[in-house]
Amino acid sequence: MTGGPEPSIYVEFVAAWTVRSLRARVLRPGQPLTSVDHDYDHRADTFHVAAFGPAGGVVACATFYPEPTPDGRDAWRLRAMASAPEVRGQGYGARTLTFGVTEIRARGGTVVWCNARTPAVGFYEKLGFSTIGEEFELPPIGPHYLMEIWLVEIPL
Repeated sequence: MTGGPEPSIYVEFVAAWTVRSLRARVLRPGQPLTSVDHDYDHRADTFHVAAFGPAGGVVACATFYPEPTPDGRDAWRLRAMASAPEVRGQGYGARTLTFGVTEIRARGGTVVWCNARTPAVGFYEKLGFSTIGEEFELPPIGPHYLMEIWLVEIPL
């Protein structure tokens, strides 16, 4: 992954409940808080990452768990990535994502994939992700792209 988020940004592993409020505010505004609760949140192999702002609250989050890519390759999936609008562009989201990907690499993972909202594609590309295929719609959320990043070099 490329890019250089600020090293002073504090990121750690957290429990699922820690990221609920930010998920709801950013990913499901106006919907019930329960709309951001998912079965994968409590699987034994799932982990959640959060970045904390200067005031101590969660300002970026991401959830990772093993799930094959849509074409069946062994992989880890990124879900519920969110950054508070007031900190976007300050490195919190990038630091959260790189922290999670570093953990996946340490666990032996080789691919991370996600369904990225179309407006976030540039963010993921800056961090080394590539789009796969055409834009598609995920109702009621909106347009997305399948994206992935390889965590190991492929020998030629």
